[in-house]
Amino acid sequence: MNMMLTALFRLSLGFFLMTTTVPPPDPVHDEYIRTYREIAVKEMERTGIPASIKLAQAILESNGGRSELAQKARNHFGIKCGSEWTGETYELVDDDYDAAGNRIKSCFRVYRRDEASFIGHSEFLRDPKKAARYGFLFRIPPTDYQRWAHGLKKAGYASNPRYPQLLIEMIERYKLDQYDLVSPDALDRLAGISRINDIRLAFARPAETLQSIADRTETPVSKLLKYNDYTYRTDETLEENALVFLQPKRNYFRGKQQWHKVQAGETLMGISQMYGIKVDKLRKKNRIPDGLEPAPGERLRLRWKVSGKEIPRTLRPEPRKEAELPVKGPVNAPDSPRPQPIVIDDSDLPGTPTPIPSRTLEPEGEVPSVGKSDKHIVAPGDTLWRIAKQYDLRVEELKSLNNLQSDSIQVGQSLRVK
Repeated sequence: MNMMLTALFRLSLGFFLMTTTVPPPDPVHDEYIRTYREIAVKEMERTGIPASIKLAQAILESNGGRSELAQKARNHFGIKCGSEWTGETYELVDDDYDAAGNRIKSCFRVYRRDEASFIGHSEFLRDPKKAARYGFLFRIPPTDYQRWAHGLKKAGYASNPRYPQLLIEMIERYKLDQYDLVSPDALDRLAGISRINDIRLAFARPAETLQSIADRTETPVSKLLKYNDYTYRTDETLEENALVFLQPKRNYFRGKQQWHKVQAGETLMGISQMYGIKVDKLRKKNRIPDGLEPAPGERLRLRWKVSGKEIPRTLRPEPRKEAELPVKGPVNAPDSPRPQPIVIDDSDLPGTPTPIPSRTLEPEGEVPSVGKSDKHIVAPGDTLWRIAKQYDLRVEELKSLNNLQSDSIQVGQSLRVK
């Protein structure tokens, strides 16, 4: 009987220890990790501090972003002011004591952005003046989180004797060490960055704007506007999965595909985004005049210039009240393999043959125009600069003719050019 009771006691004790020493993942911590894993990985790439260690420290010090310091000072690591801090400060009772042994308020750094706190943590450990204290840590591989955890305790980062164990338990509970093994391509995927035509681009997340994409990809908004042929407005909410290039598009498609069959509703601008080709280059390769669009069912060249027999039929775009939203980009989804580059120098491309007029389909009832009109209907991809150049005007003259107060124009808008 006693042996049975002993066995039952051991079984219940084992179950108790299992349920108390390994708590289930905290959903708040899971969300915290998703929010800050990108900056942790970037800092690992930049400084050598393991992303797992940084995330584990941040979770412990800020209680997954719920601490007073994290909420009010954006300070996720409890870093105090120090003698050289010149930024804003926040006072909080911590572990400092006065001469009488009473706890007093400590001075903590205030950061304007949460990411700045993660960067500040790296710089705190990398400070040359602290090299004698923390310098040895940077000789430990970023993949060895256990040595890093014990090294931080040895360097005196925390007073809790169980600090290494707490970090290791946090890392293993949430499998944070997976972020210590990421490659630059995986880092891009974490930030929602992919590649088309060997060009970096972002797929817009729900309710994103150019500014939010600029923030998470560290690309100025002015560059995003330029790289995407001014397809987007700075203040618009982008369609989910819209393509936003982070680098200049190329002059031709480097993949194996040589042709694109135009589907109903597709425009040169949308096809340009789909393949990562500059819209003006795509237009020239297929000898499509300004203001016209390829007709559905036609084939467009993606690399070489079309011959005289291959010039696609075109049509005039119907006026639209609002700017057309870019395509979602079926060529390469974010996790698809990147196209294999085909190295072709532009100098090797065949010269431009003698221009042959394209075959233009006019909508029923419309009389084809002869010569230059005194009106221009804005087509997808048009900018004031491009329109002005087409009609031998200066941008300011074009704006004056149309009483425009800004450079913003809409597809389908009628502009005076005389």
